[in-house]
Amino acid sequence: MVKVSIILPVYNVEEYIDRCLKSIIQQDYCGIHVECIIINDCSTDNSIRIVHSIIDNYYGEIDFILIDHIKNRGLSEARNTGINRATGDYILFIDSDDWLPDDSISAFIKVLSKNPDVDMISGNSYRTREKRALILDMSDIEFVNNYQFRKLLFNYHNVTCSAWNKLIRKDIVVKHKFHEGIIFEDALWIYFLLKDISETIIIPNITYVYENEHSSSIANTSRNIDNFRLHMHSVIIMCNEILNSPYMDLYTGCQLYFFNYLIIAVRLQHEYKIECVESYQLKLLRKRFVLDTFKNGRWFLATYFFLLTYPPTSLIFNFKWIRRHYYLMEKTALLIANYLERFQ
Repeated sequence: MVKVSIILPVYNVEEYIDRCLKSIIQQDYCGIHVECIIINDCSTDNSIRIVHSIIDNYYGEIDFILIDHIKNRGLSEARNTGINRATGDYILFIDSDDWLPDDSISAFIKVLSKNPDVDMISGNSYRTREKRALILDMSDIEFVNNYQFRKLLFNYHNVTCSAWNKLIRKDIVVKHKFHEGIIFEDALWIYFLLKDISETIIIPNITYVYENEHSSSIANTSRNIDNFRLHMHSVIIMCNEILNSPYMDLYTGCQLYFFNYLIIAVRLQHEYKIECVESYQLKLLRKRFVLDTFKNGRWFLATYFFLLTYPPTSLIFNFKWIRRHYYLMEKTALLIANYLERFQ
């Protein structure tokens, strides 16, 4: 019998945890064994009281396991705690402010039962802010190999870097723990996870509801210097990691994808005149993006990176219209770079 480990970190989500847990309980598990590992990352609100009120009165077939962190360690370490405790064949991550439609698990399991050797199944998600599904142009399941999935990811098409809404073989997940102490942990995690994923099935079913109306992005939180430093620190860690181990078969798309994070961090540093250790490291990272792409023979890409991160041309990001429509510049750069690479 297949066993699935659901990993659910909890930290100060008293408004949402009731709905999340009940959506897990209400699933049709199609005869599989399920454990739900809840990690209390030192919540200071009523989240854990609500968790206890639900699981202490639950008498179904799900094995609920509650683990308490001694101190707050963040989302990455909470997930890592769940991975270390998991005993399932497959792992499914859920964020505690989101929830699952009633047939989510059964949609995954039906596909898995017909394709028992698949490494990962990625579902469709509904975004509450946009009030629409992520995938709009898909009517049937799609089998993609490693290269195809990465291409979809780096081109922002049909798949996201999120850890949630993906049913993944546990023996692959345990090789790739989440990096502690950073934001954007999902982007870095999936970058290296995909080195061990051979085949993925993408399904059109909406298997996850992403509550992104209460965005926790740095642009929507308090303008605190510590938040900005964490943002910059995370970009520095993530981008240096991917530059150390680039995907050569999708070099241009991959570099442009992560370059997005860099230009936002550079803009924050300039806008709020932040001078700290991270400011210096960000300058080194900016230089490395340019030099690494130049050394790899991507001269157009190196020039593009140089122009957008060094004054005076970098000042174009002071205009909101440019920031909102940057994707057009990126798409154009990708087309030009890919065309030029044909002659190398």
